[in-house]
Amino acid sequence: MKFTNCHLTFLTACFLALTSGLARAQTGANSIKPASGKALCSALTPADFTKAGVPVSVLQPPGSDDNNGAYCVYASKAGKVEFDIFFPAGANAQEISNTERATLGDAGGKYEPVRMDGADRAQISLTADAIIVVRKGKAVFDIGIPKTANSRQQLLALAQIVLVRLKQ
Repeated sequence: MKFTNCHLTFLTACFLALTSGLARAQTGANSIKPASGKALCSALTPADFTKAGVPVSVLQPPGSDDNNGAYCVYASKAGKVEFDIFFPAGANAQEISNTERATLGDAGGKYEPVRMDGADRAQISLTADAIIVVRKGKAVFDIGIPKTANSRQQLLALAQIVLVRLKQ
């Protein structure tokens, strides 16, 4: 069978429609919007943690000071599992930077920079607990999991999920 330009154009259009639909399906269902309060916790589901190798059973009732942030704690027999997100983390660059600095201070530990696609800045600590703090645009978030031999890879995988789901 010989393909003509018309056939190739049609096949290309089908391929592009399929791949863009898959990308939307991956991010669309769990896209999070700024200032959505406790719904910000939907950026990481218990299934996301389990898939990354951090066994959690449920998201406990989220805490929130206002609609710009949420404190998400997950039930886990492995130890403390937490995801905190501030989106927007401030009204301007200085406020966002202050939120990032406060998050690093609250989480504790000795941090080292780590490169992540889609992040403006990411820092990881593998001291007592395993924690990553990430800034992307107007969002700042941290993820804390029990320290294991795989913590670094798990934190990077989980942070990447959040980066994809942020709607900026």
